[in-house]
Amino acid sequence: MSENSALQLAPATDAGDACSAVDGRFILAWLSPRWFIFVMGTAALANVHQMLAKGAPGLLHQTAVILLLLATVAFPLVAALKLWRLVAYWRCVAQEWTHSSLMQFYSAIPIAAAVVSTGMLNIPIAWLSEAQRVSIATGFWWVALVLSLVFVVLIPVRVILGEHAEPKRALGFWFLPPVGLFVLVFNGNFLAGHLSDPATVEAIFLFDTVVLGLAMLLTVAVFTIFLSRAFFYNFPRPDVTPSYVIGLAPIGVSIVALNTWLPLYGRVAPTGLPPVETLGPTIALLSLLTWGFGLWWAVVSLAIVATKFATVGVPVTLGYWAFIFPPAAFTISTLLLAGKLHYGFLTISGNILAAVVSVAWLAVAILVARDTINRRIFELPPSFGDLDTTM
Repeated sequence: MSENSALQLAPATDAGDACSAVDGRFILAWLSPRWFIFVMGTAALANVHQMLAKGAPGLLHQTAVILLLLATVAFPLVAALKLWRLVAYWRCVAQEWTHSSLMQFYSAIPIAAAVVSTGMLNIPIAWLSEAQRVSIATGFWWVALVLSLVFVVLIPVRVILGEHAEPKRALGFWFLPPVGLFVLVFNGNFLAGHLSDPATVEAIFLFDTVVLGLAMLLTVAVFTIFLSRAFFYNFPRPDVTPSYVIGLAPIGVSIVALNTWLPLYGRVAPTGLPPVETLGPTIALLSLLTWGFGLWWAVVSLAIVATKFATVGVPVTLGYWAFIFPPAAFTISTLLLAGKLHYGFLTISGNILAAVVSVAWLAVAILVARDTINRRIFELPPSFGDLDTTM
């Protein structure tokens, strides 16, 4: 394969030299974990369509199955390329871990695994038995569990101990570690619903409860940092505009985590704590309050994105997948609350959001496919083009 080939995976030079070649020729060198955001968004949209289908075996269900299978196949494929890159281009990986924003993307790996696992548990597939789907889901859950816990510790330690952290880099990507915890929680909640061993179910409940508390407080801290950066620093380069939408992700997944944790709480019935009947209304109220904050942020982020598109333009990058997973997570939370609270405005909002996210997924898929063919998608965005400088 020649150097000018459209899809050259590896250069003939040393791996360290390849990290300075950001012209898109060397795909593997810049195959960053941001590719897992595609898996996240696709699997999340599959869950949206399944919720809309309401168990009926029609077009919505079939679309959910297709999207889930696409995400399920894409995950090991991208993971294999990532492992190859880790060995062949370890210097490129090491450079990413010197950038306080780039390292956040590694949390996309366990998030993708957990969302695929959740889809396997909730979306029936005709040629897979329930036992087979649970086995596949359990495997993905273990991947999500191990990597979520590793990255939620490793990333802040690297930022704190490194000499590369600046407030200007505190963008929406920083939400990914706490989002990973929330997704891990509701993935475990759904998995426990398919298990019969009381000891295992109780262990998952205790684990999910501890992680849920960590995720809540961490999200509050990151939102404080993120909004402080937004209010007190100039707007970053246009290529990171999609990161403002990521704020919807922790809002959406926190609501899902809380409302799927509640039935598990009732099943375990822990001694010394309030009964589920007492806790239920509080969870519902807290969810609705959180949803209101999410609605505000959806309007704010939409205004930011629309303004940037209209004034300076937003170049196509893998960051465009931020237009899919966070709104999809917020859509799932909206549909969940609509089914629980029976408010018409939630049902209408959920249906509108589902339609918008579905169209957006198709548009982003076409744009990313186009720039994958012409190799531009493999270039680092300008904000990350020099790992040794600030944004």
